[in-house]
Amino acid sequence: MAKKKELSFAEARSRLDEILAEVESDAGDVDQLAAKVREAAELIRFCRDRLAAARHEVTQVVADLSALEQSVAAEASSQGAGAPDEDEDEDDADDQDDGAAEAGGGRLPF
Repeated sequence: MAKKKELSFAEARSRLDEILAEVESDAGDVDQLAAKVREAAELIRFCRDRLAAARHEVTQVVADLSALEQSVAAEASSQGAGAPDEDEDEDDADDQDDGAAEAGGGRLPF
């Protein structure tokens, strides 16, 4: 039944719901019960495979974003730690004015 592989997840789930309703409704043909159960098993495998693929893809995207975030953070910290401060003269003035830092208008005095 390669045709089932072309279904979307939503279509497979919908068909599973239909099969379940048919089986639960006692109106179904007992002679076709085994065929319906086989079809349901294939649909369940299909859905599980799709879920596993989606889970893997989401995990990969999250890992890629995390790696990018760490890379950006590492780059920012290396630029901040090793780069000379352009307004170094202003820092000296701020160091002398403790009141500006306490008021939130400047850098801390240390």
